[in-house]
Amino acid sequence: MHRREFLQAVGASTPAALPASADAPATASAGQPPTEPRVLLYDDGRHASPLYQYAPPLTPDDFVITVDQLADSGVDTLVYVAGLEGGTQIYDSRVAQTWGDNVKQWTHPVWYRAGRHLKQLIDDGHDPLELICRRAHQQNLLLLAGNWISLQGADRATEGGRGRQSDFVFDHPRFEVGPEKDPRARYAHPRRFSFLHQAVRDERLAVFEEMLTRYPTDGVEINLTEFVPLCRFDEVDRLSPLLTEWLRRLRKTADRAAQDQGRAKRIYVRLPTDIPTQQQLGCDSATWIADGLVDGLVCMNGIGDAVMTQCWSMEPLKKLVGDSDCRLVAGFNNLLQSQFHRSATQAMTWAAAANAWNDGADGFAVVDYHWTPNGWPLTAADYQTLRVLGHPELLRFRDKDYRALRLGRSRNEPIAWPDAMVDALPKPLEEKQPVELTLQIADDLEAAAKQQKIESVRLRIRITNIEASLNKVRVELNGKRLPESILSLDDLIYRQQPLGSFNPYGFVYEYRLPESLWPRRGENRVRVKLVEKDRGIDTKFDVSDIDLVIDYNPQRHLRENPVAY
Repeated sequence: MHRREFLQAVGASTPAALPASADAPATASAGQPPTEPRVLLYDDGRHASPLYQYAPPLTPDDFVITVDQLADSGVDTLVYVAGLEGGTQIYDSRVAQTWGDNVKQWTHPVWYRAGRHLKQLIDDGHDPLELICRRAHQQNLLLLAGNWISLQGADRATEGGRGRQSDFVFDHPRFEVGPEKDPRARYAHPRRFSFLHQAVRDERLAVFEEMLTRYPTDGVEINLTEFVPLCRFDEVDRLSPLLTEWLRRLRKTADRAAQDQGRAKRIYVRLPTDIPTQQQLGCDSATWIADGLVDGLVCMNGIGDAVMTQCWSMEPLKKLVGDSDCRLVAGFNNLLQSQFHRSATQAMTWAAAANAWNDGADGFAVVDYHWTPNGWPLTAADYQTLRVLGHPELLRFRDKDYRALRLGRSRNEPIAWPDAMVDALPKPLEEKQPVELTLQIADDLEAAAKQQKIESVRLRIRITNIEASLNKVRVELNGKRLPESILSLDDLIYRQQPLGSFNPYGFVYEYRLPESLWPRRGENRVRVKLVEKDRGIDTKFDVSDIDLVIDYNPQRHLRENPVAY
């Protein structure tokens, strides 16, 4: 029997979940949970949850609001991160310490509150992870328990009052990777623990096994994009077989737990989409897929605190997967990190989902510590964003903002590794040295035009520090020069808004594209050239942002704002 058939068979007998109270015994519910994850949302159980935001005391019904907010939202799977990077857990673990267990004197007010909440719930007889699992099933959601496979070292003297590091971490500084000379190490944290140590592998295995066997989870999620590689870069060849063997042990545990609980137990791994980058991190995804060690790969562009991306080059991974049961999930990090938006806008999120389905993904995941684009609690607009993410047919005529890959605004230098991030904006714009980037879009504009649903198609280029009237810029889309007759300029050299001046300084070049210049479905090439530069100033110009914005009307002659008043 293929693993997917096995999961479906076991999942079919999954006990349905709880009635209204978080502590009530499980009973059948009217709805049915999904067979496999399709629209996943990550939450670390802290930032957008009562652990941080609610004053004590905390009730079980308070605590499970993290789950309740997703009921009938369009999300079918909650990836709940049940531990911290320092090895403590946010549940009543028997194999590791709970957050706050080893704190003698707290030094951080927010984490002090979280630790007190956990202790109060546990002292009152409620295991936090049990509450989350049961409420998820009551709301017909799958629950994947996430955790850290890469521990983060720290000194007890400076971090002992924060609760995030366990005694295991404090007591074993020799397990830390330490400084390296490899140039890629500048993107890795030197205090991460090395997986080459048997004790580290055993400690992490015990935590993941506990989440599979002690709790009614629907599986686990393993993060292999942060605090990686799990060893020195020059030791990756030694890491790869050890990591595979560790997954093999976890797979056996998951299969036993599935039989014991009558519930499918999935193993999902978050890792870079690019196979060469995977290999540089010691990830042997080919073996994991061939041997059935993983049920799904959450594919990310880049490592660490990844920036927002809207396209995935999954074809090589799809070839690896072949006719296996391994699912490929497009991992969307929604951190925009712009001046006015921390998170991706609705149109950007819809564009990413449309590209994911167009690329043949099996699922779409919003991967961040918490998804709060308009603050918390979630707003009506947020729920409208979520509602259509799993429906390519509903996304067809939704507004989209396709955006070139861009590093956060805090970055002041380009990233040299991994390769997927090398072409990210901002890019220096030097005289007669064009900047070229690819934009991938899923929309069939020709088909939409036949139904007269297109309101506008606009290409926006933001260039820093430039004075438009003193410099000559040429923009091309798919080899066609865009005429100045369709150009509008927005002057941001210096302009006040309620929170201060616009930043970065410069101009936005916006081209309202006629049908003859519309982009095609798939890849589109944008070329920006500084033909003549103003000699009166010595400063650096950057192509800061490139957006392709598509606005739709619900039907012909139904414009969104037909009158001004």
